[in-house]
Order: sequence, then structure tokens, then C-alpha cells
Amino acid sequence: MMRCTRAVFGLSVVALFACGDETLNLVEPRISVTPEALDFGDGCIDADNIETLLIENLGPGRLDIERVEVRVGHEVFSAELMSTNLQSRVELELPVNFVPTTPKEVYESVLVLVSNDPIEPELQVPLSGVGGIREIEVVPLEVDFGVVNEGQAPTRAVEIRNTGGDPLLISGLTWTSTSTDLGPVDLPMGSIVVPAKTSTAIEFRYAPADLGKDSGLLRIESNDEDEPQVQVSVRGEANLAPRALAWICDKVPNEPGCPVDRRARSVSAGVGRVMGIDGRDSHDPEGDEISFEWQVVEMPEMNRPTLFFGTEDIRRGRATGEAEVPQVGRYVLRLVTRDERGLESFDTPESRVSVLPKDLEIYLRWDLVTDADLHLVRPGGRVGDYGNGFTGTSTGSDCSAFNRSPNWGDSMSIYDNPSLERDVVTGRGPEVVSLDFPEQGAYRAYVHYCDSRNVNTNMHAHIEVFVRGALVQRVPVMDGQRMLPGDLWLAAEITWDEATMQAVITEGTAPVESRPELCILQ
Repeated sequence: MMRCTRAVFGLSVVALFACGDETLNLVEPRISVTPEALDFGDGCIDADNIETLLIENLGPGRLDIERVEVRVGHEVFSAELMSTNLQSRVELELPVNFVPTTPKEVYESVLVLVSNDPIEPELQVPLSGVGGIREIEVVPLEVDFGVVNEGQAPTRAVEIRNTGGDPLLISGLTWTSTSTDLGPVDLPMGSIVVPAKTSTAIEFRYAPADLGKDSGLLRIESNDEDEPQVQVSVRGEANLAPRALAWICDKVPNEPGCPVDRRARSVSAGVGRVMGIDGRDSHDPEGDEISFEWQVVEMPEMNRPTLFFGTEDIRRGRATGEAEVPQVGRYVLRLVTRDERGLESFDTPESRVSVLPKDLEIYLRWDLVTDADLHLVRPGGRVGDYGNGFTGTSTGSDCSAFNRSPNWGDSMSIYDNPSLERDVVTGRGPEVVSLDFPEQGAYRAYVHYCDSRNVNTNMHAHIEVFVRGALVQRVPVMDGQRMLPGDLWLAAEITWDEATMQAVITEGTAPVESRPELCILQ
């Protein structure tokens, strides 16, 4: 019995020692680092290159880190950590710095962590790195703007990167090209320093104004030992806008547009005047087919939003057509052409034509659908003097239905001749007589109730006098009384002053005459 007892006691003692050893092991710390070695690769010269070392306590006991030191190798590596402790399963980040001083030099060292880990009291972490070099990278090496429309100016950027760890010196930037339309927006002069791991950019602009393709070459010179020169090619192709060339003229019968000898960019015309419009000189620099559109860009305010005159040919996009002035005033038309890409012509003086009001215009309006006539008699002339009645040659002093455009003033010029722009025989008007360069003196404006349609009804009428498009005076016929068929009324005397280019209007005071014969060509 005693031997068993002893045996049992002895076994108990062994078990107790075993339990005691296990208890001691459970409270020990265990240091661990991630990664087990730090490789900095290419580091920037004379600059901080930092990597992080993760320290962890894997044991149950508290880990006391007494110090961190770099023991072997260069002084380019450093790490600072004051004495600290880590509880079980706690992590700590340790920044490690690498400051290389010489390009391309390989650096190696050992970082030592001194702790109370009983198994590894001095944990060594290998450190390595290389002094970074200057390394140029240019992106992209080719810039293609493609087809660019005239009037546009897109930009593209070329990035010059220093992917190395040593400052990159750009010693020269040289640009050559086939056209000034293509080039850098602002090419730096002198040298440029690009710090490690940074970049700079050169911006290019393409604003084509010449026909054809354009190209250029940017040469970049640097202190990169392996690639001291880099070239960037830049190219683009112009699509020039079509050229819109517009002309206007007095309409020539059976002639489309304007004959070469009658083309103008500006004409004066009274209401009802028919003019030719011509855009046949327009063209596309590349030879594309072009389309046409006539736009009204200016008209008298009183007419808005009524569109300007024009025939179906113009509205359908033809190069030529006819136009008629609907209302006294100034009109400006713009011809717009488009190429096959849809690029629109520029708004230039050559793409516009103007219609200016005459110096003097007289309107006649009445209130019945009948035939009333307007007569403008030159100074010293007489009503009913139709001359031979032929346009441009008649010397008759009465401009009216039977003498529509007599030759007054300078016999060698047509520009000072009056014109009956509109003769209305079955409506309410207006009939219009217009005149440029009036002579000094008193013109007389008459209203004659012709009644060629035998309406045989009294009517009201009035005239309106315009000077260069501005209404100067409105005169009711016979002070508002009705006219009888055949009546002739002196509506107004219009005294023109050549010095001031102004008119003074005096209402007619002569008695009404019965002049039915004025409706008949004698």
C-alpha cells in the first residue's frame, strides 16, 4: 500500500511540474513583422522614400520593444520608435525611411528590433534599395487631330513624365511644322526641371486655315542617359469652310441671277422692285458639293415677323432667284453655304447683300378694289407729260403708269431716274414711285382716280412720303373727302434740298380737276 501511495504521489509531482511549465509558456510574447524584408526599389534621390513595417505580438504576453536601430550598411535608412509595448494580438506600424544620395547605387542594410521576445530578442529585417535614376516617358508619342473644321481650334496635351527617382532636366524643346496653323499653345523657353515621379505637359492647338494636311515634330532633349532625345509627331487635316459669295442686281428678264456686269453687293430699291440674287460664285476649297440658304438678317421692324421676299428657287436652296421688296426700309440678306460635312460658311461682307431704301419714295393707297394712279412730276414739269414712254430714254416729266422710268437728271446715268415700282389696277395699292438723287426744287405728287375697271364708286385715298426709309408725312386726299372717277388731285409739293438731303412737304391746295384722259395713252 505504501509503494502505491508513493507511486501515486510521484506521478502527481510530475503532473504538477508539467502544468507549471505550460503556464509559464502561455504568458510569453512573440514578435512578428510583415514583410520579413523591405525592398524600396528605385528611390527618389535626396528625398524621403517611406515603406511601412507592420509589427505584431502573436503571443499571450506583453511585448516590450526596447529600441529599433539600423546596425549594418549605409546611413540612408532610418527608423524611429520609442520604447513601447504591445498587448497580445496588437499591431503597430513602423515607418522606415530611405533617402538615397547617388543615382544607380545599390544600398543594403539591416533593421534590428530589440524586444523581450525570449525566442527572438533581436529580430533582423533586411533593407534594400537603389538610388533612383531619371527616366523620361512621353505620352502619347503621336497626336492625331483628325479632320478639323475651319473655325475650330481643338487642343491636345502631351505629358512628359519622370518615372525615375532623380530629377529630370529637359534641356531643349524644338518644334517644326508645315504650317503655323498647328503648334504648341505655349512652348517653354530654356530648360525645365521635372522632379522625380512628377510630370509636365505641352499643349498643342490646331486651328486650320489652309487647305490640306498639316504635320509637325516636337523634339525633347533631356539628361536621361538611355533616351536623351524623344520625338513626338503631331498631325491634322483641315476641312475649310465653303466660301459664300453673294450678289444682287436689278432683275434682268429671262436671266437667272445677276449678269457679271450688273453685280453689286448693295442696291437701292423701292417697294415692289424685283431684283436678282446670285450665289453662283460660291465654292468649297476642297471641291465638295455645297448647298445654299438665303437668310434675312435685317429688315424694317414694322415687318416682323413677316419673312422677306423670295421665290421658290430661293426657299428650296438654289443659288439664284428673284426677290421683291415688300415694304420701304433697309434689308440685309446673308447667303449661307454648307459643304458635304455640314460645315457652314462664315458670315463675311462678301456673303451679304443689302437693299437700301431710295432717297425719296411716295406711296398711294386707297379704299376700293379699283384703279387709282400715282403721278410724280419733276420740278418745272407738267402732269400728263409722258414723253415717248420708253424706259430709260423718255424725257417726259410725269413718272406714272405710261412713263414708268423716264430719264431725268444726268442723261448718261440710270441711277438718278425715277421709277414706278408698282402699278395696281385691281386692288387698294400701294402704288409706289421711288427716286434716288432728287434734283433741287419742288416735285409734285398727284393722285388720279382712273377707274379703268368702271367701278364707278367714289373712293378715299392718301399718300405717304418717305425720305431714305423714314415716313415724313401722310397726306389724306382732299382732306379726307371722296374722289370721283376721273378726278385729279394735287396731293403734295415735295421740295428737295440737295445740300441737306431733306424734303419739305406741303399739302396741295389746287382745286380738284376732272382729267379722265390721263388714263389713256395719247
